[in-house]
Amino acid sequence: MKLVYIHHHYWPVVGGLENVVKALAEGTAQLGHEVHVITSPYGAQGRPREEELNGVHIHRVKSIRLMYPDLTYLVEYPTTVLKNADVVHGHSQNSLFTVKTIERARRLGVKTVMHFMAVDALDDHPNMLIRWLGPHYARNLLRKAVAVTDVPLARSLRDQELLRKYGVEAKYVPDGIHSWFIAHRYSGDNFREKHGIYNDYVLYVGRLHPLKGIAVLIHAMAYIKEERGPDLVVIGPGDKAPYVSLAKRLGVDGKVHFLGFVDEETKIGAIDAATAVVIPSINNYVEVYPMAITEAWARGKPVIAAKVGGIPYRVRHMENGVLVPPRDPKALAEAIMLLANDKELAKKLGTEGRRDIHTWEEIIEALMHIYAEK
Repeated sequence: MKLVYIHHHYWPVVGGLENVVKALAEGTAQLGHEVHVITSPYGAQGRPREEELNGVHIHRVKSIRLMYPDLTYLVEYPTTVLKNADVVHGHSQNSLFTVKTIERARRLGVKTVMHFMAVDALDDHPNMLIRWLGPHYARNLLRKAVAVTDVPLARSLRDQELLRKYGVEAKYVPDGIHSWFIAHRYSGDNFREKHGIYNDYVLYVGRLHPLKGIAVLIHAMAYIKEERGPDLVVIGPGDKAPYVSLAKRLGVDGKVHFLGFVDEETKIGAIDAATAVVIPSINNYVEVYPMAITEAWARGKPVIAAKVGGIPYRVRHMENGVLVPPRDPKALAEAIMLLANDKELAKKLGTEGRRDIHTWEEIIEALMHIYAEK
């Protein structure tokens, strides 16, 4: 089968959706399928426009961008790649790049699959202009995507539910996790020794972006310091300067450790040694199906998360994690102290979470059945 995956970013860009597309492309290629990825050159760091990596044919097509990644527009279409495909699978109806490519594939008579995500998720955006104009853009593009999609998929139960408002009955196909991530040996002690972090700590894993709520988490550390609670370890790419400055102003810089982007081995060790993984995001758009939740549960660790986006559709309060209101550092601090002081509860919640994850092998098997359907 010849499969084509579409997204405006691909490796070496690192991010949640970028990692998903890479896992699907490489996983299906390993099964012997001919796999192509159509993407933009943005973030490619000078890599060639056409290359093959890990069995995947990558096509970085000429594009223009209007401020935001989702506003990436193709200047040229790889028509030959599209018209010879058996299935063209797009990721995110919010991406102009994805929708326009799917439109072209549909006109060429190719079967189209779209993974819908972050449906109606801009109404709570802190930027007033995006909050006013974004929903109109998103709804218009969603309707265009629906019109050219043969098989609609939903990355989260939230998206599946909201799509019904648009008359779309989407199949729920969430993200997976690599089986080696689950089976990896315990690495917490190695992590502590390598980085010299011996206190109890909670862990943030993700981009250093304002919508991810890192500032809320650092404010929570001010309450935790008063209670002599755990430290905070922050892992992920992005500009740490504003958060380092905030930690210093609040007098918690000695309790917050910024490690930047790390490899998978280090990340596993950081999760293994943590009391809990914290997801303090403040906006629906950035939390469709958080990989940090899956990674925490894969290692048997509990999750403390804000009630935004698809999170409350996965995390059940006091069953497999702890939910808190977004933008509430005091509530977040109380949740952290709860698990820091009750290790048995933390273990129970983390163990229960492991029941709710899927491997990429399982997800790819489900997708192959969908691709083969007439």
